[in-house]
Amino acid sequence: MNTTRAHGTALQRLAVALLGAVTPEAIGQVAVTVSVQLLGADAGVLYDRTDARTLTSLFSMGWPAELEAPYRRLELHRGRPLSDAVLDRTPVWLEGAEQWRARYPEMAPIGTAGNREASACLPLRVEDRDLGAIVFSFDTPHAFLPDERAYLEAVAALCAQALDRARLLVVEQRARADAERERDRMEVLAHTAGLMEEPLSVEERLQRLADLMVPDLADWCAVHLVRGNEVEQVAVAHDDPARLDFVLRLQERYPPDPSARSGAFEVSRSGTPAFLPEIPDELLVAGAVDEEHLELIRSIGMRSAVVVPLLVRGHSLGALTLVHAESGRRFDELDLAFVQRVAATAAVALDNARLYQQQRRIAHTLQAALLPTVLPDAPGLRLAARYRPQTDERTDVQVGGDVYDVVATPEPGRWAAVVADVCGKGPDAAALTALIRHTLRAEVAHGLGPVDALRRLNAAMLREARADGRFATVAHARIAVEPAGGATVTLVGAGHPPALVRRADAVELVPLSGTLLGVFPDPVLRETTLRLDPGDILVLYTDGVTEARGVDGFYGVERLTAVAGAPGPWDAAALADALLTDVVTFQQGVLRDDVALLVVEVAP
Repeated sequence: MNTTRAHGTALQRLAVALLGAVTPEAIGQVAVTVSVQLLGADAGVLYDRTDARTLTSLFSMGWPAELEAPYRRLELHRGRPLSDAVLDRTPVWLEGAEQWRARYPEMAPIGTAGNREASACLPLRVEDRDLGAIVFSFDTPHAFLPDERAYLEAVAALCAQALDRARLLVVEQRARADAERERDRMEVLAHTAGLMEEPLSVEERLQRLADLMVPDLADWCAVHLVRGNEVEQVAVAHDDPARLDFVLRLQERYPPDPSARSGAFEVSRSGTPAFLPEIPDELLVAGAVDEEHLELIRSIGMRSAVVVPLLVRGHSLGALTLVHAESGRRFDELDLAFVQRVAATAAVALDNARLYQQQRRIAHTLQAALLPTVLPDAPGLRLAARYRPQTDERTDVQVGGDVYDVVATPEPGRWAAVVADVCGKGPDAAALTALIRHTLRAEVAHGLGPVDALRRLNAAMLREARADGRFATVAHARIAVEPAGGATVTLVGAGHPPALVRRADAVELVPLSGTLLGVFPDPVLRETTLRLDPGDILVLYTDGVTEARGVDGFYGVERLTAVAGAPGPWDAAALADALLTDVVTFQQGVLRDDVALLVVEVAP
């Protein structure tokens, strides 16, 4: 009865002690230390079953060094007491050297080494799950009586439950850590996509990408780009500016070999990733120019690396390199997969940016080809024109439909001016814009008046009509400079915004009634005649001015009139600049439509 009570008290003490242990290693230490003391054993060890065939020591005490080190990790094999206990799921009791020799003759010299005479090997199980084993040894023969065996089996049950709890906690913590890691990495992917779309140069974007990688994902990050037949490092990052400066100076002193058959240069060319969980010293030796260079490379302390290509449609744009050094971390297969996702995201964004810039340059080049390179020198007149393409990145890679032009008529001192706006953007709009400009030039050269010229243009547009039904608005002016000073202006509008006239004492809007062109075979077109005195200014513009959107709504003719009527000496160029600047400012620099202005001043 006293023994039973003592065993119960001992089990309570062990249970309380195990409650304070939360990791498998802590469970092992508490279970062995407390149980050995309560049992009066001379040595003990607790094993965790890490897989179907392997046991790993979590904690041991009292064993001689020649036994402890070799048995920290054991393979399960029949014919060994510990293996039999685990595989048969039943304790193995060895009460002295004679039982060792009788049951395990091959193991007897080892089992009784260090004066260990008796041992108890108990499996650790919870329900049908095998968790490991616990072993107690005695220096002298020890009879495991039934009550002690029951006590030791209860000890094993307590230890198994505690180990199972710790394992579940580890799994939960790992799952939580994995979830947090995945969340953090998804944020990195989102940041990668976002920063690659910022209005920066390619080099600035890639430097931002490298900065994003350190120090959370790597100690070092570098980005290389393929440019023609060369591979060039365009970004490098480290959390410590001093170490970064050291590496940059090292690269200046020992420039990397672009023809190297390893590392970022090779990955950039081949498109095949390089994964180095451990960076061998042989690799550093192979890349060093001399002994001093080798020692400097070694001082960086590179331990692990991942180099992945920036791939788009099977084509390599370069490489993203991540390196672990002083942190002592190592990359694993999950890291490799994630870095490849980062590289893929960056590569697609980089390729899109390159395509966008290429298309934007083409669009702006074509747009410029549709506009006069310079305005003519018109005696008696001062001319100014301003054009600004839209800056909305969704559509500014397409050629716009705004056009202006000024040409001389066959009659001396008479000029034809036009501002037109074709609906839509793209190749069809560009073709129609070119048709408008060249048709009007031809009709003016043939001596047609403004109404007849627009009718001919309308007929040409209908002949070239496409299925998308594009149309255009046009403001056409004929300006006759008078020898005595001043000018007479004949205006014809086709669905276009009103013309603006700034006089010495007032600003007025001149409605341009008429139907837009390219829709009806017989458009309504009317002439309006104005007298302009010396110093008066005529402004023709597209709806990218009055229909510009800002935080307060539309720009509108009221604001246009107010800006044009502001005090000051104005000439054609100054007024054109003022109007364009105000329209751009109103939209906070983001133009959603092209803006074209043609300003005609009668010379004072």
